[in-house]
Amino acid sequence: MNLDRAFILLLASVSAVSGFAPGFASSRQTSRVVTGSTLFSEEAAVSVEAPAAAPAADETPAFDTQIYVGNISFDTAESDLRAAFQKHGTVTKISLPLNRETMKSRGFAFVTMSNAEETAAAIAAVNESEISGRTVYASESLPKEKVAEGKKKYQAKKQRDDGAKIYVGNLNFATTQEDLTAAFAAYGTVKDCFLPTDYDGNKRGFAFVSMDEEGAAKAIEELNGANLDGRTLTVNKSLPKGQKASPKRKWD
Repeated sequence: MNLDRAFILLLASVSAVSGFAPGFASSRQTSRVVTGSTLFSEEAAVSVEAPAAAPAADETPAFDTQIYVGNISFDTAESDLRAAFQKHGTVTKISLPLNRETMKSRGFAFVTMSNAEETAAAIAAVNESEISGRTVYASESLPKEKVAEGKKKYQAKKQRDDGAKIYVGNLNFATTQEDLTAAFAAYGTVKDCFLPTDYDGNKRGFAFVSMDEEGAAKAIEELNGANLDGRTLTVNKSLPKGQKASPKRKWD
């Protein structure tokens, strides 16, 4: 009996040593000792599993494409907003809060576009444009850093496509879009001409004209101080909102 136990211990020692010998190691090893004893007749298996792969890092949150639209007419319907915004991309959602008593618009809305570039394009085009007889204001509904990349791409493209934007002040209220376009067309191709209106649809006495860079430079030089419909025009390069022109500002 003592010999049997000694033999069994010897076999177990040999098996253990072989498990660490070169050529015998593996990620999953099984040692088996078979004897006449029930205690040593079962398999002993030790498994070494590879560690689980680390979960992939979360991707950067998707760009939020919601636009705030203010100063809209109380009579504005969802279809009016959709018609204005879908010219610049795919409109995925419109939220138009209503007054509980009148069931009409509360004067603002939220429009969601399908991607960042469409959002930037829609904001630039719709801001200070007219919807249902009112000049509306469109802006990002989230912090500016959320839309910075899309806006930069759009502005670069718009600069290439639209050229320069010109501010025209001191307009006669009777001056029409056609009159103004004709005046600037003498110096180049007019790509856009916009005359903002107030809440009641009355002209506000100024306009924005878009031309190619060369034509815009000529138009500013020739039309600033010129007379149109009995008024002396103020013509210069349009500046970003909040930035004021210097008294002797030159084209740059």
